[in-house]
Amino acid sequence: MAITQKRLCGPSMLTASTATYYTVPSSTTTIVKQILITNTTASSKTATIRLKPLNVAEANTHDILSNITVNANETLAFNCSMVLINNGNAASNTTSDQITFLCSANTALNVTIFGIEES
Repeated sequence: MAITQKRLCGPSMLTASTATYYTVPSSTTTIVKQILITNTTASSKTATIRLKPLNVAEANTHDILSNITVNANETLAFNCSMVLINNGNAASNTTSDQITFLCSANTALNVTIFGIEES
């Protein structure tokens, strides 16, 4: 059993439509330890982070942080211990938990996710 500390995503610019930024790989359990969101613009923007469980339609009931404001040129650090799983032999919408983001404006916020993968 391998335990690997790693950058799970990013830095990646968020989009104004919901997009997946991390999908648990096959035969893996992931612990998300920190999410950094940086506003690279001169005005406040908002972001929503969701933990979408495997094999369900995404909904606002999955919000971890909902419509959180990130001020101009600010970095927000969200420290956590979220356990995500993969329940199959592939990394997909139906077998993997996923982390998705939504931003109030394209190319305004970037995200970096750090954690541990156990396979």
